[in-house]
Amino acid sequence: MTAFEPTEHARAAAGRAAVLADIARRRTLFATALDGRALLHLADLLDITALSLYEEEPTGPDGICDSARLALADAETTAIDAPDTGFPAGFGQYVTHAVDHRPLTTPAHPAPGGWSLADEDAQLAAALDALHSHLAAAATETVALALLEAAFALHAKRADLAQLACR
Repeated sequence: MTAFEPTEHARAAAGRAAVLADIARRRTLFATALDGRALLHLADLLDITALSLYEEEPTGPDGICDSARLALADAETTAIDAPDTGFPAGFGQYVTHAVDHRPLTTPAHPAPGGWSLADEDAQLAAALDALHSHLAAAATETVALALLEAAFALHAKRADLAQLACR
């Protein structure tokens, strides 16, 4: 057993990964079988990320250990392969933001057909940008986790809108 104690930032990142895993598990209740499997896989990878951040010393200058970095990369790949899960490409930024404080970005979506769909997507993207600002300035991690829940609700709406545009 090592005497490693995670930093406050690593604990915050682990908490965010755990919240995202919970979101993935909740979404399985309303998902197709294929998306449900992808969501469970995402949740498992996010659990590995959380555990690694909490129990392993950082191996890079960004303050993240290799096993967490790899599990998060695999989770992002799973999200890209299953866009109907509502997890956007590059969602790992929400976990790593607690450690590296890099600015959060709103992923671009293909422009939905029709004026009203494009307008709704632009409104959702603007709301995400506002949530990102609040998340970056959150006074406590409890507030950050609540904002993270809200951000992923908006990401799910954007994914639903993109799916609607494909019909």
